[in-house]
Amino acid sequence: MKTERLFMLIAGVTLVAVGAISLLGNIFFSTQAWRIWPIVIVLAGLGLTAPGFFGLSRRGLGSFFIPGIPVLTTGGILLYASLTKNWGIWAEAWPLEILALAVGFALSAIFMRVAALAIPAFIIGLNGLLLGFCALTGLWQAWAILWPIEPLSVGLGLLVLSIANKSAGVKLAATILFSIAGVGFFITAFISVFNHTILRFAVPSMLFVTGLLLVGSFFVGKQALPMEQSTPTEQ
Repeated sequence: MKTERLFMLIAGVTLVAVGAISLLGNIFFSTQAWRIWPIVIVLAGLGLTAPGFFGLSRRGLGSFFIPGIPVLTTGGILLYASLTKNWGIWAEAWPLEILALAVGFALSAIFMRVAALAIPAFIIGLNGLLLGFCALTGLWQAWAILWPIEPLSVGLGLLVLSIANKSAGVKLAATILFSIAGVGFFITAFISVFNHTILRFAVPSMLFVTGLLLVGSFFVGKQALPMEQSTPTEQ
């Protein structure tokens, strides 16, 4: 019953907002009011996102962040493009959709208290960041030397899961993936020396970050391991 009342409230507020914005648009924008049509998508995104904030009390509602954030992002980009007549913005802005999906998974993990959702959040998020970098710079060849970001992203998700569940086994899996990523970045660091773009700094930076994660996972493991070991008395 409470869920139905919540949806009625959200639907009512959305309709009121659409009506008010349309009225203001017709008053102040005259015949150009049609340019604010993406506001409908923005409001739809807000309507989908709003229930997620009630996920702390009802965990299932946290899943609304996954579709809500991307829809909200789409509406925002469309609104900008419509008002500025710069539809070419999509050539650089489309990776924001991927990042929005990652944010949706991250918020769902927090509000639903499901640590496993951190895994797709990191995988999608880091790939979205790399795609955004390539879209802005045109350096699509970055994938040739930044491919170790894939095991790194999975390892980050597993590390968060190991911290949440205090699992030494999951932490070990994360450490293995960090090691694979470290070896990959170590190899590609030599290749990056011959690159005269910003990529010559990107790979060593990622190698440094991977090393920090390996060190950090060591200290996380010191806290997680005792939780899974049984005492001699219990045996």
